[in-house]
Amino acid sequence: MSLKHTILGFLSWKPMTGYELKKFFAETEFIYWSGNNNQIYKTLVELGAEGFVEKVVVQQENYPAKKIYHITGKGLSEVREWAMGRPEPPSARNSFLMQLAWSDGLSEAELLSLIDSYQYEIEMKHVMCKEKLRRKSVYPGRNERERYIWEMLWQNRINAYRCELDWLTALRNGLDKKDGMGGGPK
Repeated sequence: MSLKHTILGFLSWKPMTGYELKKFFAETEFIYWSGNNNQIYKTLVELGAEGFVEKVVVQQENYPAKKIYHITGKGLSEVREWAMGRPEPPSARNSFLMQLAWSDGLSEAELLSLIDSYQYEIEMKHVMCKEKLRRKSVYPGRNERERYIWEMLWQNRINAYRCELDWLTALRNGLDKKDGMGGGPK
């Protein structure tokens, strides 16, 4: 994921503060970012230096000044050019799969506990994505096509979690059939 282009994309929707950008990163399931807040502010400064964004400082009574960032025409051109670039395939990184790959040394109870824990996390993500789509909390929707695209982005995440839950059911069923075939602590 390109932090620079994602920030520009959010700002193409509407002007925002760094805090609002951080909030949208946290709320948007399909825009994964694991950095810290300083990276957002550092990137905003870099985008300003490149002429992609402008900042307006708004004085507030009893609060620190608020910096609101606006995308420029040059920034809009950059987002458009990036959006037309070659897409990357989805990332297949999943720490649970790595844990599962080396889980043969676990007892049956430990293995089931690992699977239960992962399933709970996926179920919660699934529910949260469905709720965020229902509420349309991070959902630009400036026109019909954009509304449809963002609905499909949320559906992608919902379907991925549903697929993962189906896979977990198949994993459990397969493990039940393998019961007694060895494995577990030696």
